[in-house]
Amino acid sequence: MRLPLIITLACCAILTSCSKYQVNVISSTTGKEPNKETGNYEFENDSVRISYSFYGPDAPVTVNVYNKLNQPLYIDWQQSALVIGDKAVSYVPESISLKGNISAESYSYLRNNKGSTLNPTYTDGSVNAVANLPKTTTFLPPHTQSSNTTVRLTRGFIEVPDTAFHKIRMIERLQDTVALTKVNTALFTPDNSPLTFRSYLTTYTVADGKNIPVVYEDKFFISRTLKTNSDPKHLKEFSNQRGDYFINSKATGYGKTMAVVGAAAVIGTASAISDSQNAKSK
Repeated sequence: MRLPLIITLACCAILTSCSKYQVNVISSTTGKEPNKETGNYEFENDSVRISYSFYGPDAPVTVNVYNKLNQPLYIDWQQSALVIGDKAVSYVPESISLKGNISAESYSYLRNNKGSTLNPTYTDGSVNAVANLPKTTTFLPPHTQSSNTTVRLTRGFIEVPDTAFHKIRMIERLQDTVALTKVNTALFTPDNSPLTFRSYLTTYTVADGKNIPVVYEDKFFISRTLKTNSDPKHLKEFSNQRGDYFINSKATGYGKTMAVVGAAAVIGTASAISDSQNAKSK
């Protein structure tokens, strides 16, 4: 007797999955190509190798620094920032988390004709508070690396006018079927991109007791935006996770409406099954 309810729940899940997606491809302003395997952007000299990845909802900025020197290298996050448009966002988070418990003991004195009496009062609990302080400096011994992910590029969809889109054929894979499909795509240059940003990263070494800073600045922009109602993972180009693009999604109005309808259907089905079972039991 549970089968109709299970079917209804499955249908409800399908209906509520109606979403629209936005894919944003990131390019380097210098024209540098991303790593062919990972999609990460890598910048390298005799001292360091710096790579950037933006894969994930809202484009988390993952900065990886590898120390190529035979001496320690320091990353000064306090003097580093992600600059989005004209707004600087520090790589050091502004807030800290504090977790813990509390315990306490108190005493009270009772005075009477016979004198004073000490009465202890106990409050059960414990205190073990730990504050996770923001990391302002990373120490890198020779030939080691470290990653940092503290900021995101966006909050939801990036605004792109409908007039900027045109349909481009792309390879789509659905189960065992491979076909060409048309996807709404907008192309941009650094001059008309809906989002430009740069990473300002400060490192330093120590010599004779003095800090010797070096600043690295890398510039990026969104070069392509796609919008689709199908999961982009079915498109061959975006079937693998790569650091040079990110995907955001949100439920469509139809999906939200059908979620309510589906919930009502579940309630109605459950009620019908209950009535049927009650009638048979009489």
